[in-house]
Amino acid sequence: ATEDREIFAQKLAEIDEFAAPSAAAESVDEAVAAATKIGYPVILRAGFALGGLGSGFANNEAECRELATKAFANSPQVLVERSLR
Repeated sequence: ATEDREIFAQKLAEIDEFAAPSAAAESVDEAVAAATKIGYPVILRAGFALGGLGSGFANNEAECRELATKAFANSPQVLVERSLR
């Protein structure tokens, strides 16, 4: 899935279309590292979950850790994306 997201972002860049920075994580520490690299605020979404299960906004590391912990209770992967709101 990560490869598909990277290809999608590359294709958008080829047509000068903006895509928010994002990363897939498989642990809380990976999610925090991704959020730090992307820059807060971020949105975390549980991978493979419909209806926003385990999703939310994080403005700092503490909020990111809390959300990631909840998201991983529902999914083996969390998507971390730059918040555009």
